[in-house]
Amino acid sequence: MGFRWFAYFGQRANSPNLISSYPKSWTSHYFREGYDNIDPVLQDPRRRMFLWDGREARSAKSAKERRLFDDALSFKIRTGLTVRIPSSQNQFAAFTLAVDERSLGLDRFIESSEDMLERMGLTYHAHVSAARVGCTPVNGQQVSSLTQRERQCLAWVSDGKTMQDIADILGVSLSGVKFHLDNARGSLAASTLPHAVALALRQGLL
Repeated sequence: MGFRWFAYFGQRANSPNLISSYPKSWTSHYFREGYDNIDPVLQDPRRRMFLWDGREARSAKSAKERRLFDDALSFKIRTGLTVRIPSSQNQFAAFTLAVDERSLGLDRFIESSEDMLERMGLTYHAHVSAARVGCTPVNGQQVSSLTQRERQCLAWVSDGKTMQDIADILGVSLSGVKFHLDNARGSLAASTLPHAVALALRQGLL
């Protein structure tokens, strides 16, 4: 779509997780300098979508924030769009698409495609949230088998989303969401949906 890099930043219980195509030298420098703690793209909860430009360092609120913009430019990370995804308390995620050069064509594309780009970020977040990376049984309990879509739906329920919210985020029907959640509840032998979420969390499925 005209972007050069993507990055997904997830924050859970003060433990950052980054998946990106940025140069490794930049991501290492970013965390070493503690930029994740002052990055305005991550720290402003009022904005769901953030179009940023590294050349606007003069508007930075502090010397360290200005250095963040300058350092990003030195790695040719000039401008981008970030979708900030709020979750439950003290947890959030951010999905970024970035380029090394800003253009009028790119600005027009972003302006006309905001809904699609936001949904892309939400969908990526749903996939990451539902992934079973490094899952192990807890206290020797048997881990139930859930499909990826069932885990996605449960993950969004755990973040406080309604079934209609989940249907909109995943681009499926309301009845489809109900179908996957009912199946997940059955697979987990849960009596209620909150019980299913609790069991899934306990078993490391979310």
